[in-house]
Amino acid sequence: MKKIIIILCLFSNLNGIAQEKNKQFSTQAGITASTTAAYSISGIDTTLKNAFTLAPFVRIMSKSGLGVSYSVHTLLSGAEKKLFMHTASAFYEEYDKPVNLSFSFTHFFFTNNSAIPYTPITNELYGYVAYKKLWLAPAVATSIGFGQDENSQTLAVFNVAAGVTHNFSFSSKTNSEGNISPSIFLNGGSNKYYSFLQTARYITKNSGKKGFLSTTGRGRGRRNGTGTGGTTTTTTATNSFTLNNVELNVYSSFNFGNFEIVPVGSVFIPLVSNSQVSAYWQLKFAYNFGK
Repeated sequence: MKKIIIILCLFSNLNGIAQEKNKQFSTQAGITASTTAAYSISGIDTTLKNAFTLAPFVRIMSKSGLGVSYSVHTLLSGAEKKLFMHTASAFYEEYDKPVNLSFSFTHFFFTNNSAIPYTPITNELYGYVAYKKLWLAPAVATSIGFGQDENSQTLAVFNVAAGVTHNFSFSSKTNSEGNISPSIFLNGGSNKYYSFLQTARYITKNSGKKGFLSTTGRGRGRRNGTGTGGTTTTTTATNSFTLNNVELNVYSSFNFGNFEIVPVGSVFIPLVSNSQVSAYWQLKFAYNFGK
């Protein structure tokens, strides 16, 4: 609780600075609707199924690309319809140069919701690099997750996604603009632990690298900082690095003045045995202050 209070105070101070005349900071707030894998109990049977989630969030970023974000995640279906996680992130983003960059550190504050599978992974170091000058732009995203189990033993995982994408942008005279970015990615890593890592594609699926190919500065507002989302799959846990699936993704964003709508959808084609084709969706609504 003390950590959460400190984070909220930080947001309050930054938001006050953002109101100054020099406008050194931009603020975005909104809500993300998605799903995550949660326990479903039927009689004596317990299985993982997709549960509907809502995550209000706020993110504040300076003109330099440095920023912080905070979100609250609640289950709206399944066995435990209540809060299950807070996330807090510090990040750096750059979308105005030929090479797009994003790096972040995120801490996951779990609330011991019994519907969410246990995970020792409570921290994430995330980064991606995309070279957008080519029509088919190559991109790589990586996550290093770490934390401690009940025996205070430090555990870590590493995931990576690599592929290509292209951004189609358009605008109108009604102060609206949009972007549609189809992509294909090869996802690999270890699925030993349930996690909310941004590159995880096995049990949970996160928003991560979506939208990083914007050709304008507005791309900075696309990552919502919530780190939520999930799709249930059946895979065999492994301690070694494994190529897990091919992801067919469409990221899109539509801006109407200060308002932004961001639909995301993915289909995952498995590369490991005992797995099935799965899908994921996410829908974000946001308001950009002082735009």
